[in-house]
Amino acid sequence: MFGLVTHTVIRKAVLSFFLLIVPLQVEWGLDAVFAETWVCPRPGQSDLYTDHRGAGCSELSEAKSYSTLSIAPKSAGPPLPAAGSFSTAPVASVSAPATEPKKPSPFSDVSLSLPIVAVSQPNPGAISGLWLGLVAWLTVGYAAHGTGPEIVTDGNLHPVSLRSLQTAAVVAATAVGYNPKFLKVRLLTPTVVDGPSAGGMYAVGIASALLGDAIRQDVCMSGTIEPTFEIKPVGGLADKMNACKTLKKTTMIVPDGLDNSHLSFQGAERAIYVIEVHTLGEAYAAATGQVLRHIPPL
Repeated sequence: MFGLVTHTVIRKAVLSFFLLIVPLQVEWGLDAVFAETWVCPRPGQSDLYTDHRGAGCSELSEAKSYSTLSIAPKSAGPPLPAAGSFSTAPVASVSAPATEPKKPSPFSDVSLSLPIVAVSQPNPGAISGLWLGLVAWLTVGYAAHGTGPEIVTDGNLHPVSLRSLQTAAVVAATAVGYNPKFLKVRLLTPTVVDGPSAGGMYAVGIASALLGDAIRQDVCMSGTIEPTFEIKPVGGLADKMNACKTLKKTTMIVPDGLDNSHLSFQGAERAIYVIEVHTLGEAYAAATGQVLRHIPPL
């Protein structure tokens, strides 16, 4: 119905995942995968967000700087399933907007791979953290119950990253004119991830699944997604470029609110072209070569 282009991924390894609906409060004890961001005041100008320390700059944690959507708590009901079980209950419901999109028609699940670049917090005295390039598996589908967005994970998303995915689902659906209450999103990652840096990539992936546009195979991206459809600054981009190179990507999409001057030189050394974006629409165009648009009416 949407002219969907399905990039179905079939991997035996996926069968080993235990899927569950993850609550917003997640217990975790492993080290989070995220990097530092610095805020540098500039008299007469907007503050500069950068991933390296400078005179007068103060550290800003990605987790603290992240602003999530206001999501209504789920009504009382049966307890969430234990790890290792599967449920189709939604994580939470989103309050209805002033003009709510109509109930969409059912559609078949769409699956695609998403490149994720991340870094760990550097050890004291270290110049940079360890970079990590991985492939996540995203499936977007129809949630008939109408109380979504329904978020399904394998338990590898820590709280901030989970909220980022939830925000990405609502923002991406809204951007293409799809009612997020009827949206189901499943994300499988091969390792534990935290921080909102992949939020922009999540949103691009969800929007591309709904519109049927393929994501370019040479692209990686790092940047948060905001309810305002903006792509906001993240830290560790120099290391994330190394992760991008590890994934054999040649184009890196980054937020334009950062001091990215050093990235162009580093990108030239690694044969990676840097594209700066400010909105989800710009990121979508860079990642797919298509315009972010509403789903055509039936």
